Amino acid sequence: MNNSIDFYKYVGAGNDFVIFECWDEDMQISEQQIVNICDRRFGIGADGVMILQSHPTADFKMNYYNADGSRGEMCGNGARCLVRFAELKSRVTCSGTFSADDGIHHFSILEDLVAVEIIVNGELRPWDIPRAGCGFIDTGVPHLVIPVLDAALENLVHLGKEMNAHPAHPQGTNTNLVEKLAESLKVRTWERGVNMETLACGTGAAATAIFANEKWMLEWPIKLLFPGGELEVDHRGNQYWLTGPAQLVFKGHLSLSKFQGN
Repeated sequence: MNNSIDFYKYVGAGNDFVIFECWDEDMQISEQQIVNICDRRFGIGADGVMILQSHPTADFKMNYYNADGSRGEMCGNGARCLVRFAELKSRVTCSGTFSADDGIHHFSILEDLVAVEIIVNGELRPWDIPRAGCGFIDTGVPHLVIPVLDAALENLVHLGKEMNAHPAHPQGTNTNLVEKLAESLKVRTWERGVNMETLACGTGAAATAIFANEKWMLEWPIKLLFPGGELEVDHRGNQYWLTGPAQLVFKGHLSLSKFQGN
């Protein structure tokens, strides 16, 4: 494959991604190249990198990489952005399916919004680390949900790092703080793989919504307010759906060799 390639920068409720299309072949990109591309000072800047690729049965395959270069099983907001990109590339129309590392997902394009199915593995489990009353669930990736009275007052950076390295989470974990409002939820998320607080998290939204439905009896659909924008999670037809905005920010051209680094 030619080392020079077009890229597209997308944002979904504050989560941002660099996207490439490599439809008929595998794209050779190293962990260090991904780290350098995602660097917000010396690179393009992103929470992750995605590659749009063909799939034998689904409409497309989603290859997702975290900002630290590690492979990601799933990314909810990333998936919504990739659906919008696939639409731009005329690979999909209004609805269909895509493959991620955690399975086959459905999607639907709703004018300015994109909805994707979130696959939930297992049930919400009671969790008393780091404090009583928390919950733990896998919504494509592991998520710890911590109910709080005021999300703004919590030291999420400390909590996120501590929980990600805690023996109770051998695979690491994302950490979500959730504050119950009158008609919605206020959420902050520390993301594993980005290793910092991000402006939103799609799989985190699903995990938090499931927690709120089971613990606080909130009815579906549930609105979640993140620093980067609003997301909605619904449970219908035995499926969990994540809905929110996804926009192209800009596009450009780069030489991968310039991002190789040391």
